[in-house]
Amino acid sequence: MHIEFSKDMKKRIIVYSSSLILAILAFTLITRFDEVVKFFQEMIRILFPFLLGFAIAFILNQPVMAFEQKVLGKTKLNNGSKRILSELVVFIVSIGFLILIIGMVVPSLLDSIKMFMTNIQEYSNTLYEYLDYFAKTFNISSETISQWFSDLDLLPSISQALRSYIPKIADFSMGFVKEIANFIIAIAAAFYILLDKQSLIRGIKKLNYSIFTKEFANYLTLFSHDAKEVFEQYIVGNLLDSLIVGVVCYFGMLIFKIPYAPMIGFIVGVTNIIPIFGPFLGAIPVIIILLLINPWYSLIFAIFILVLQQIDGNVLKPVILGDKLGISGFWILFSVTVGGALSGVLGMFLGVPVFALIYASLKDLAQINLEKKNIEINDEAGIIQ
Repeated sequence: MHIEFSKDMKKRIIVYSSSLILAILAFTLITRFDEVVKFFQEMIRILFPFLLGFAIAFILNQPVMAFEQKVLGKTKLNNGSKRILSELVVFIVSIGFLILIIGMVVPSLLDSIKMFMTNIQEYSNTLYEYLDYFAKTFNISSETISQWFSDLDLLPSISQALRSYIPKIADFSMGFVKEIANFIIAIAAAFYILLDKQSLIRGIKKLNYSIFTKEFANYLTLFSHDAKEVFEQYIVGNLLDSLIVGVVCYFGMLIFKIPYAPMIGFIVGVTNIIPIFGPFLGAIPVIIILLLINPWYSLIFAIFILVLQQIDGNVLKPVILGDKLGISGFWILFSVTVGGALSGVLGMFLGVPVFALIYASLKDLAQINLEKKNIEINDEAGIIQ
């Protein structure tokens, strides 16, 4: 027995079925949230080498394309050979650069932390002298200052924090040895992703247009293109910008003969990745540390980092990042704050491009609907007649 459904009935069945599936998924998510989280954590753990491979391919895509087009573009090699040779050169240079950076930064960073821990008692005494001078100046009892100092529990706190970072840095180095298999799989995955990029894109495009309507499939295609442009420009540009800031800060500390230059350059470079709040998160602890060593060091660093951040914000970032995000400073602040509340440091970093895409999509949707209604919005207040 063959049952014929009208076109309207088919649409209703699809809508009702989709709603039922979404309701079941939502109910499962709410009632078994912990199990769902564990499931995704386990999936991420299993797929981590391939996720890492995708991230590596995403970051190295631009250098590979640039080398293929600008260096090998006029050679007589076929396209496949050009792509393989471009990938080999970029991968070898990138891995060599990574090994060089780790070999240079990690030992110097460990030496700086160990030296700081050796002298931490002296810095603690210096802080106590500052507090004692502060007490005499403002006529505060020494017992009160001693109680403040005791409540701060500064020495054990700093020592414990620094000691906890040394194993983490060491574990990071040892992690390369323990996870070498995952790293090799990730490199291989990245290599094949870039090699078969056009084939993968074509397959995804076929799946997209086979499932959705042409109009919605076109929208998804444009959205994915915009997402690639925004994330590629933002992530690669931010990493490059932070690397430059960290290196400049390191050499600046060497020029001014400020101690712990590797540690300071590392802190400033890493925290600079976070928009808006990053420079403050990096500068404040360094200023406090240098204040305990020598107030002049603290003042010099504060002036230096202020000038460096001005150059970074007004010269480096506009050149490296451009104006791809298309959102104002207010929305950047909003996205960093919300992203940080939801996912910590990673959310603060990725919140900006994610919100930029959402903002652009809503803006395009609003513009399309306004054009359909033949409504033009101006900057004047009041209703539209």
